[in-house]
Amino acid sequence: MSYHDLSESTLSDDERSAERDRLVGMLLEVEYRMTNSEQSFVSSQRRATWPPSVKQLFWLRDIKDKYL
Repeated sequence: MSYHDLSESTLSDDERSAERDRLVGMLLEVEYRMTNSEQSFVSSQRRATWPPSVKQLFWLRDIKDKYL
């Protein structure tokens, strides 16, 4: 199995921010089903004014895949 460096991405800061905003909007509908840590993370991303890190974006994608 090859190692994937989660600190690298081809997305720009603006693209990561746009994807974060889209994912958070989707996740708000199922927030009541999430764990406390997932709810806290999604809430912090909803209030964020900076671009998400690649790891944060991957976590949002994982949460979306889990609940949607």
